Amino acid sequence: MKYRCVIFLLSILIFTGVEAAQAVSREAALQAIEVFQKDPAGTDGLTAATTIMAFVQKSDEVHLSLSKAVVPWLKSKDAPDADTRSLLLTAYVAGNARAQLQSGKAEDDVYAGWQQVLSTYAQLQHINPTVKLPEIDDLKAKEKGGTLHSCATTILAQQKTEGGAQNSNH
Repeated sequence: MKYRCVIFLLSILIFTGVEAAQAVSREAALQAIEVFQKDPAGTDGLTAATTIMAFVQKSDEVHLSLSKAVVPWLKSKDAPDADTRSLLLTAYVAGNARAQLQSGKAEDDVYAGWQQVLSTYAQLQHINPTVKLPEIDDLKAKEKGGTLHSCATTILAQQKTEGGAQNSNH
């Protein structure tokens, strides 16, 4: 599973035109995250997404694991809403990475990733009210019910027990 996640992230980098050797500084990554958060679907947001993914792929300052448990909305790149789902993956990575960079601890932060996904999802729904993903609506309901943070904590504990077998960048 570890290698599938790495291959998946590399395919995103290749798809967005980022060469794997491109180095991105911590400051550039934080700035890109800020740009992405303001307008994830705009031209600047999409350019920022490329920078964010390149940084996470190469940096030792950020560690995150991708699995169906933390990014349940991922589907085939041929799905009709694949662009939206990919944008939400970038939102997850951006939120998770931002939390780690701000805390100074390279430790997966599933909850911060999900919070950014929910924020980006709301922005996308504002642009296009027909955007609807049941997996994100489920996260939204858990946040409203006050259980999202505990779900994130449970997933992190399970990943540690499994030895972080699905680490995406290291």
